[in-house]
Amino acid sequence: MEKTRSQMLAIPADGGDIERPQILVERLLEAEGFRVESAEPEDNVVQITVVCGEESLSVEIYPTDFAIPELYRCQHFFPDIDLEAIQKIEYGLAVEMEFGENALFSYHLQLKLIHAMLPDALAVIDDSSEKILSGRWVALAAESRVPPAPRYLYTAQAVSGEEDACVWLHTHGLNRCGRPELEVLDSSRENYQEHYNVLETLANRMLEDEEVPEFGSPYFLAYVAEGMPLVVTLVDWEDAVELYDPEMLGGIKDRQEGHNRDTCVIFVYPSKESADEGMFYPLDIYDKFMKDNPVFMISNEETARMRALAVERISYLFEAAENEENHLLVKLGLTVDEEYKEQDNEKEHIWFEVLEVSGDRFRAKLTQEPYYIKDIHEGYTAQFGTEDVTDWLIYTPERRLSPDDVYLFSI
Repeated sequence: MEKTRSQMLAIPADGGDIERPQILVERLLEAEGFRVESAEPEDNVVQITVVCGEESLSVEIYPTDFAIPELYRCQHFFPDIDLEAIQKIEYGLAVEMEFGENALFSYHLQLKLIHAMLPDALAVIDDSSEKILSGRWVALAAESRVPPAPRYLYTAQAVSGEEDACVWLHTHGLNRCGRPELEVLDSSRENYQEHYNVLETLANRMLEDEEVPEFGSPYFLAYVAEGMPLVVTLVDWEDAVELYDPEMLGGIKDRQEGHNRDTCVIFVYPSKESADEGMFYPLDIYDKFMKDNPVFMISNEETARMRALAVERISYLFEAAENEENHLLVKLGLTVDEEYKEQDNEKEHIWFEVLEVSGDRFRAKLTQEPYYIKDIHEGYTAQFGTEDVTDWLIYTPERRLSPDDVYLFSI
C-alpha cells in the first residue's frame, strides 16, 4: 500500500514565531536528538532533511490558517486558559513528513521537531489521526527518551446512526504508518467497546510487526475465554461491504467521499477448519464471551516501553506520595514459578497498593491473586524498588494520572 504523509499542525503561543522561518530552522539546528542535514526555503515552505539514528527523513514546514474540525477527538485535558488562547489564534505551523521504517520512532521525531521549533506550543492538531494533543503533553513526550504509546499513532472512531443501534468502528492514522486502516462493521451500542478493544489490540500489533498480515490469513490475537482463542483476519473493504446492506452505516453508500482506499474490515475464524477453508465470520459471534475479561496479548516490546516510561517518570509517583489524599498503585513484574517460565517471558505483572515511600524504595500491598506465583496472595506486603516497576497510577481527589499524562500533575 502507498504510505501517506503524517500531517500535524502546531498552534503557537506566540503567533509571530511562525512568520520567521529562519528562527525556526535555527532552533532545529540547536536541538539535540537529531541533526538537520539541509533546510531549503521555497516560497512559503521550508524543505528540511533530518537525520535521526540511521534514517534520513524529509520534512516540510509552512504557516497556514486553521479551524479545528468538529469531529476531531480532543485527546487531552486543556485548562480554560489554554482554550481561550487557542481560540484567539488564526495561524499555525504545518509540519509534514513521511514516516520511516519504524512508525513510532518517526512519530516521536515529529513531536521533537515541533517542540524544538515551538517549545511553548499550546496544542498540536494531528490531522492524520484526527486528534488534538495538549502542548504540555507534546513537550513532555518530546523531551522523553521513551516514545509515546502506539495508540497515539491512530484514532479509532465509533460512529452510530440516529435511528438504529448500528455502530461503525474505523481508524484514522494507520495509513501514514504503511498499514491499512482497520474497521469493524455492524457493531452495536451494547458491544462496540469490546469490538474496539479487538481493533486497538490488532492495530498495536500490526504497528510492531514488520509485515502486514495478508487478506484472509489467520492472526491470533487473544483468548476470549479459557482455551478459546480469538483468531482474526483482514478482508478488503470492497469485499466486506458486499456482505451487508448497502444502506447500512459503513456500507457502500458511505464510501463515496472517504474510507474507500487502503482500509480493511476485521473478521474472525472460529475454528481451524474455518481458517483452512477461508470461511470467516463477523466479530459479533464472540459477543457473549467478550465481556468476561478476554486476555489480550501485549508484546514484550510494548511491555518494555511501558516500563521504561514508568521508571523515567517515577519521581511524579514519589512526589504524589507526599499528599495523603492521593491513592497510589504500582504494577510490579515478579518472577513466576519455575513451572510457568517461558523463554521470552518469566514475569507476571500484578498491581500493588503503595503504602509508604522512602527514597527510591517503597512498601506495597498486593491487590489481587497472582496466577503464576503460588507462594504469595492478595494482601501480601513487601519492600520493592524501581527495578521491579512496570507501570503505576496516581488517584488524586480530582483525577487519575498515569505515566503518560503526568502533564496534568501541576494543573
